[in-house]
Amino acid sequence: MQTIISTTFTPDELTGLIMAAVERTVRPMIEAAVQPPHSPKLLTRQETAHFLGISLPTLHEWTMNGKITANRIGTRVRYYQTDVEAALRQIKTGGR
Repeated sequence: MQTIISTTFTPDELTGLIMAAVERTVRPMIEAAVQPPHSPKLLTRQETAHFLGISLPTLHEWTMNGKITANRIGTRVRYYQTDVEAALRQIKTGGR
């Protein structure tokens, strides 16, 4: 079904309608682009060990030796994915 509206607009009214329609469409995109980045993802010990391809005892050893940084949240240990990726890059390059 097609509806045809026969209304006369002044150039200023038409400009205003177009601007309003564009703003409704573009504003959410602009707001999404300006939003601060999301918090880094937190990984469990198991997820971290799997990501690195190591065992839990090795992950514990690496944490105690300072090769990777752990974060205690209450009674739980979590690793920021960005920290894990940085540690992995450093391990692969021999700590340089």
